[in-house]
Amino acid sequence: DRKKSAVTSTPFGVLHKNSRDFDPEQEEEWCGPFSVARQMIAQREDAKRKREEELAEESNREHHPLDAIMDQMNQEQKRKAHPSLQWKSKLAAAADAPTSLYAKRQKRVELSKVGRSSIPSLFQLCVNFVVDNFEHVESLGDVDNDVRLAISKELVTRNQLDARAFEALVEPNTMETMEIVDCAGIPQDSMASALASVSGLRYLILTHAGRCFGKKAVNSLIEKNSTAKLCCLSISGAYLFTDEDAARLIETYASSLQSISFQACPLLGDKFLRALQQHMSGGKLLELSLQDMAFTADQLDMLASSRSVFQAIKSLTFQSLAGLTDDKLALILEAAGDSLDSLNVSHNFELSDATLSSIRQYNPCVKALVLDGVKELTAAGLETMFTPNLEGLPPPPKLKVLKLSSVDHQAVTDEVLRLVTANVSIQEMTASSAGSYTGSRGGGGLTVLDIQGSSLVTDTALEQLVETSANTLEEINISYCPLITDQGLGYLVSKAGNQLISMKVWGCAQLSDDFFDGHDRINDRTLKIEGAWMKKSGMKSFR
Repeated sequence: DRKKSAVTSTPFGVLHKNSRDFDPEQEEEWCGPFSVARQMIAQREDAKRKREEELAEESNREHHPLDAIMDQMNQEQKRKAHPSLQWKSKLAAAADAPTSLYAKRQKRVELSKVGRSSIPSLFQLCVNFVVDNFEHVESLGDVDNDVRLAISKELVTRNQLDARAFEALVEPNTMETMEIVDCAGIPQDSMASALASVSGLRYLILTHAGRCFGKKAVNSLIEKNSTAKLCCLSISGAYLFTDEDAARLIETYASSLQSISFQACPLLGDKFLRALQQHMSGGKLLELSLQDMAFTADQLDMLASSRSVFQAIKSLTFQSLAGLTDDKLALILEAAGDSLDSLNVSHNFELSDATLSSIRQYNPCVKALVLDGVKELTAAGLETMFTPNLEGLPPPPKLKVLKLSSVDHQAVTDEVLRLVTANVSIQEMTASSAGSYTGSRGGGGLTVLDIQGSSLVTDTALEQLVETSANTLEEINISYCPLITDQGLGYLVSKAGNQLISMKVWGCAQLSDDFFDGHDRINDRTLKIEGAWMKKSGMKSFR
């Protein structure tokens, strides 16, 4: 019997279907290729039928003789309200503009080679020559740290920074700064010997420290180098750097330390935080950065209770600290108060709009705010933070740097950015003959804006940027913002000054050659547009 077959039977008996209750739109389809194709075709036919009905209804509607004039007036008002609509691509006006896709791509490749084929500077030529013959170098002598850093970077790029090269880089008598961008190839014995011999060491900055900075290196620095007066200590990726060693360093150099930065040092904990609490109180510390640290909830409570440590703090970075909550951060921000100038709390997933309230209440003087990856932020919270004249709250901060990359895709809106830019005080703005805005500004404007992944931001936000930050904006990231168009970006580039040097547009498939090959600075190699098209793995896509 077909009614009792495996196709229609259920665990509770025979499934009886009523043909009158059948709804083809609610019928569940198998996810096979044929079913998917059939659904797409059905949806296309439905959309076509609805469109035809709308056109028929519109044609039967009564028309007034002045409808065309009214439509024209509405368009003019819209252009006045949105000046980006008046932007025209130079690609269409160019007489020699390529027409085929191949010709357009070929021209873009030729333009991209202009910057790469430029003659290197004399400084870079000298650095390359030194690195080419570095096996014959015994010492660099009394050179500036910028020269030493450039040589070390080139050595790292060529995978030549080993123990012998490191010894040649270090100058015991005149070296105040030891900054190594990658210490992976340096053994701990060489690092310990260098730290013991460098007299007058003030800045110790080691990135990817790995195994080179451990107990032996710390002992050499503390016990054998009595002339060192560290004011900046920055260690990254040192997996042999223990909690006790960090506490000893802070205790030894507490009188001179002003900047402390630890990243991905997994052994730091109670002793380090206790030393920070005991020896760095009273407004000594100006910068504190803790990134990718595995602190427990009790250890974060200890950090939050160290209020005197943050009395004069100017730059604070708490990035990727699991367990950092709004309440704990609020205590720290309250202790920092008006002195805080830069705050980075990115990629802390337990933070929410309550943190925005704390920033507005306790830190009105902050100029740089980084909230990348804080997923619990909402549009309402951001609007409240930047809305002026709220009773019981100080004025919103006037930011120079704002980074909201990879937050909730609906958190950043045109209204949020309007409020951010509205806090910029503008005394005068005039248009120069070149089309960029000039004039004196009281409070300046945004210099860096990152809103990657914001699905609700439109060209209106770019128009607001032009009004307030045309002469200050240097970097902007609008990657994966689907509502940004050629006209909005073209208008921004045409009105912004030459200080705008970086623009990231990854994932903006809606942008076309009208912008990439037709904006006003197409031949200006100082403007780098990253993400215009895909490149080989490991290479950036500059346009």
